[in-house]
Amino acid sequence: MEPTVHAVVFDDLAPRRPAGATEGDRCPGALRLHQAADGWLARIRIPGGRLTPTQLAALADVATAQGNGLLDLTSRANVQLRGLRGDPSAAIAAAGLLPAPAHERVRNVLASPLAGRDPRALLDGVRLTAALDAAICADPALTALSGRFQFAVEDGSGLLAGADADLLLEAVGRDEVRLVTAGVPGEARADEAGAPALAVAAARTFLAGADGAWRIARTAAPSAPSAPLELGPFAQPDGRVALTALAPLGRLDAQQLRGLAALGRELRVSPWRTVTLVDADAGDATALRALGLILDADSGWRGLTACAGLGACPRARLDVRAAAAARARRRSPGDPAEHWSACPRRCGAPRAGAATVTWTTDGVRSEGLDPGAVRAALEVAA
Repeated sequence: MEPTVHAVVFDDLAPRRPAGATEGDRCPGALRLHQAADGWLARIRIPGGRLTPTQLAALADVATAQGNGLLDLTSRANVQLRGLRGDPSAAIAAAGLLPAPAHERVRNVLASPLAGRDPRALLDGVRLTAALDAAICADPALTALSGRFQFAVEDGSGLLAGADADLLLEAVGRDEVRLVTAGVPGEARADEAGAPALAVAAARTFLAGADGAWRIARTAAPSAPSAPLELGPFAQPDGRVALTALAPLGRLDAQQLRGLAALGRELRVSPWRTVTLVDADAGDATALRALGLILDADSGWRGLTACAGLGACPRARLDVRAAAAARARRRSPGDPAEHWSACPRRCGAPRAGAATVTWTTDGVRSEGLDPGAVRAALEVAA
């Protein structure tokens, strides 16, 4: 059966070029590495955030053999290897994480970490995400997209409502998907089979008028997701559970990766820098805690983020990760989100609503956080 497209109307595809943008962005990938203070950095796109046990073990091996043993989870549900001393691409490809080299930086596809397991969903987000990824990789023109251009799939569960996506495929009924452009719902709709073509056509239209811009302009800032991802167990329709745990400051080491791989389950990483173990057994929660992951909603680590910090970024002037770790021990349930930045660029900072601590040339500046709490954390980190 041919896919059905109800309407194709692509208005509001205005380009957005960040201040100071140059010709072509420098967003790193698995083949285009970034030189950081602690060595080369590779960013690996993980459409839908899905990683198999074999892939987790392979990432642990690469991190140990070629890097500093650490893996970062990004705010776009991708992963980064740090401190690299060589080219990791062969090992990444062997793990099945580089299926389309020409498109590797543009495979930015967000999806719910509970996709395919969420009773609230109106369609199978795993299936639609895979189809969208395949459609992106099948179109040679889309290699011209910026590495920052973001696709997303909202399966009807609401977890990704308000996501900072240039093009989002949103389920609005059983087998009915509409295109949301930079946060603005449009008239373009299709059935599930035709939905990837909507996104690809919109991306091509954007490229035709982009004039070097990286992303589609927003008419308003993205809102917070309407149904935030909760830590701990989530009941799947089949009677099993999915377990979501927080990686403190979005970082996993090789030992944790190998421990997760040993559980033998598919893992999903998310924009919240969490990991979700689907189809989990009763003992898996204990195993996750033993690996140093956080399943408790009242943990001080929840809502706490920091940039790469001193020793990892040449611009950093402050060990913000150590300071943030000190803050985690003092934060209480219900405290607002907070982000610690080691330079004025504030990399990784949430777009709105978070307390911030930022190093500037005039000293450390805090917004929305008690200065005494900031001083106490800095003293511990000194």
